[in-house]
Amino acid sequence: MSYRWAVIKRATTAILVVLTLVATVTGCSETDTTDDALVVGSSGTPAMEVMAQIYAGVLRHAGSRVSQNEPIGDDRALLDEMDAGTVDLFPSFGGRLVTELAPGLNPQTPSEVYDDLNRSLPQGVSVGDPTTVSVTPQVFVSTAVAERSGVNDLADCARLPAGLPVVVVGSPDETVMETFRAAGCRFGAVESVSSAADAVARVATGDAAAVLTPLDVSGAQKTGDEADLRALRVEAPEEDGSAATVVVTGPRPQELVPVYRTAALNSTEVKAVNTVAGEMSTAELATLVAEVNRGADPQEVAVNWLGEHGL
Repeated sequence: MSYRWAVIKRATTAILVVLTLVATVTGCSETDTTDDALVVGSSGTPAMEVMAQIYAGVLRHAGSRVSQNEPIGDDRALLDEMDAGTVDLFPSFGGRLVTELAPGLNPQTPSEVYDDLNRSLPQGVSVGDPTTVSVTPQVFVSTAVAERSGVNDLADCARLPAGLPVVVVGSPDETVMETFRAAGCRFGAVESVSSAADAVARVATGDAAAVLTPLDVSGAQKTGDEADLRALRVEAPEEDGSAATVVVTGPRPQELVPVYRTAALNSTEVKAVNTVAGEMSTAELATLVAEVNRGADPQEVAVNWLGEHGL
């Protein structure tokens, strides 16, 4: 009897040792696989944090492992991390990337920016489908001022009253301001305000113009009464491809794009990332940013948006 119990005891001990080893190996394996998780970074602004979480979300929905870690940095820093293999994707704006990577190029349209960006990215880095989210600086005036001056687009900017004050958020970008002056705008004094909402309110009085982005204006109108404003956009080419009669160029187009490490994403993952382009708009991102600015968690905001859009 004692012999049988001794055998049983030894067998039980052996089984426990095996189970412990299996658990240890499994634990190590799970820890190691986190190193293979995709890493999505951002510049750290509310808009880019939300977009990073949205791209991370569609990748998870596609079955990919995505790290909870979100490296923060500017475009150059994130590209350097891609080169080191520590970042796999980040959202950015095409025009800014072209300026950073190929300052000698001068693309004038969104498609030209996208093409130049594809040619300028470092080896091993690709860009996904562009969204319609825009932070291209534009001149905004009240609709009353636009109608009174006969202004429809940027080519008509010289018709605005000479010396009309122009409002900017923070410090003016001299390159942008010079572009508008070259287009014929005859602005007066530059007034600096602390927020897009303040700029929109000032323009709504009809006593000033403003240089803002569509995302700025959409965001400002999420936090207050919607002002009746008009953007002086660059006239688009004719449908037959011919140029407009008067060629006027504005600031470099800035559309939001996903930038990714080519070797990190497979075709299914690239397709998942590109689905965002057909769903995200400037107005929708402004709504999400407003939620974050009110204290919401960017990941929760992104998850809710993804659910609403079936992504």
